[in-house]
Amino acid sequence: MGVKTGDKIGVHYTGWLENGEKFDSSLDSGETFKFQVGAGMVIKGFDDAVIGMEIGEKKKFEVTPEEGYGHKDEKHVFEVEKKMFPEGAEINPGIMFEMHSQEGHAIPVVVAEVKEDTVVLDANHPLCGQNLTFEIELMETGVEVPEYHDHHGGGCCCDEDGDEETSSCCTSSKKGNCC
Repeated sequence: MGVKTGDKIGVHYTGWLENGEKFDSSLDSGETFKFQVGAGMVIKGFDDAVIGMEIGEKKKFEVTPEEGYGHKDEKHVFEVEKKMFPEGAEINPGIMFEMHSQEGHAIPVVVAEVKEDTVVLDANHPLCGQNLTFEIELMETGVEVPEYHDHHGGGCCCDEDGDEETSSCCTSSKKGNCC
């Protein structure tokens, strides 16, 4: 019987951008990627592709932005003051930081532009707007699915007075800095 919604499965996968560049693969770690089908743990196109698969079956498929990470949304591009970053932090376009919502959820952001007194951050997913190709192999079913938690890069998150600032906390994934 093939995979159905609600099943907990383990797959090996590799993902490529339209230009053929590999962006991710479970084969690099050697461990299967485990998730519950239909639980919102993966993008819709990936979830849909595993339905009906049997153990050992391989499948190659494409995912559009609508079934993947969506299209770029300008409301997720915003400016923060440079003084929110620690003194000496490397703030250059392309550097990734991590912000935290008031609820403590991690929000990855990328420096889009550096201005005189502010920094433009982009919180859109790095793969949004992309057509993606995946190759997957169903390796196992009935697996225990780990709980995926937001990850914190470490450090404190304080404003200029030293008070904890949870609404605009960010840490650099490159340096472990915090702003």
